[in-house]
Amino acid sequence: MMRIVLLSFLFAWQVFAAPKTLQVAVNIGPPWAYYQEDEGVTGIDVEIIRHIFSTMGYNTEFQLLGYNRLIKEFNEGKYDVASPAAFPPEHGHLTQTYLPFEDVAVSLKSENHTIDSIADLAEKNIIAYQFAQSVLGEEFANVVQDANYLEIAERELQLKLLVNHRTDVVIGERRLLVYIMQQHFPGQQLAIHPIFNTTSYGAIIKDSALQQQFDEQLSKLKASGHYDEILNKWP
Repeated sequence: MMRIVLLSFLFAWQVFAAPKTLQVAVNIGPPWAYYQEDEGVTGIDVEIIRHIFSTMGYNTEFQLLGYNRLIKEFNEGKYDVASPAAFPPEHGHLTQTYLPFEDVAVSLKSENHTIDSIADLAEKNIIAYQFAQSVLGEEFANVVQDANYLEIAERELQLKLLVNHRTDVVIGERRLLVYIMQQHFPGQQLAIHPIFNTTSYGAIIKDSALQQQFDEQLSKLKASGHYDEILNKWP
């Protein structure tokens, strides 16, 4: 009888001691979050989240999703964490910001476009990411009203249209566009036009206590210098 009680206690302790696995949805887009054959799901956002929750004693399981689906399924309760949170959430709690997204305009260097301000986008053919008009502000929204303007979710397609001279300008996050260009169109050179402000985003976490603990560990990560090391892996 004592042996049965002891075994039951050991089993219960193992279940209790086993780290919980958090379900995390991240917006697919290298180098922030993507799948790599030898590493699995990786990227700046993934490594920051994984490091913080590992420090807190949690395992993490990542799903790469388009942004619309990411927000929809988080609001439906399918995930513990979703990142990035570019809009105010219906449910959950926002973390401190840690993802410095630098939206830029890019063009082919060979085309010699002069784009020093948002106003210089007037009369150009423009492709941007979904909801760019909402994110990039009133001036941008006004300029593209009279332009040949299209929003496309697939980043590779955006740059393919640029390389094939089907558009003059692509609007998107600098690290992401440079990474995809290097991977898919290495023979082409981009001109980068930094006409937008850098905006930092955080994640959204279902549980408020978990969000507060995340923020505490994020502050420690930044203070330690390891946060900058992760960012610098994907310059």
